[in-house]
Amino acid sequence: MFGWFEPKWPVNEEEKAWVEQRTLWLVEQFGRQRLNEIRVVLPTPEFFPDGYDGDEPSVQAILDRVCGYLRVDAARVELAFYSEAGRPHLIDEHGRPTGGTAGLYEEGEKSTIWVEASQLDDPTALVATLAHELSHVLLLGERRIDPETDDMEQVTDLLTVFLGFGIFTANTTVRESYEDGGNWHRWQIGRQGYLTQCVLGYALAFFAWLRGESDPAWAKYLRPDVRSPFRNGLRFLIKEHSQ
Repeated sequence: MFGWFEPKWPVNEEEKAWVEQRTLWLVEQFGRQRLNEIRVVLPTPEFFPDGYDGDEPSVQAILDRVCGYLRVDAARVELAFYSEAGRPHLIDEHGRPTGGTAGLYEEGEKSTIWVEASQLDDPTALVATLAHELSHVLLLGERRIDPETDDMEQVTDLLTVFLGFGIFTANTTVRESYEDGGNWHRWQIGRQGYLTQCVLGYALAFFAWLRGESDPAWAKYLRPDVRSPFRNGLRFLIKEHSQ
């Protein structure tokens, strides 16, 4: 009744080319050996054994662990907090609201990693934010990329995949929340990061394929809307390169 159809790549040709070219550029920057040595970081006590209650010491403990996994010297980094509600530039020059931020990177004698206050209620989003901002340390702080490069932020998200934090980046691309106040209910959805679920799914697939992983156990931790393009992309990569 519905007929037969050929499955398609999870991304278009332009997205596919960008993921592959930029990932190979990261291999040049950080080395093939490092790609093969990376442990994919999971949202489990094995990787984050410290208790977390949202206060500054517990955020600092997570920052120190993320620094360790990314091989960033924690002594080069300091932690600071801010609130989007208190930022003066939430309206652009045309009087339109601008998108909020989850974190900020500031260069100086030390690199300052600024964390937006709402992240403190969501440890997964917090880890994703810290991984992204610390990736700026590796790209901008070490002068690997020009800050004016058009896709600089997208490459920074891609670096989190390359360095093992892709599950956190992918799982917080879309953030959902629900509140029940008795007589009222609120559900909202927001976006975090610079790459779509499908692009991140394919980036993770290309990452796995480069490492020779055909069915990585870590994939079960991906949210379904990322796991599906990941599995499709990996299947197509294996098929394409086996011919």
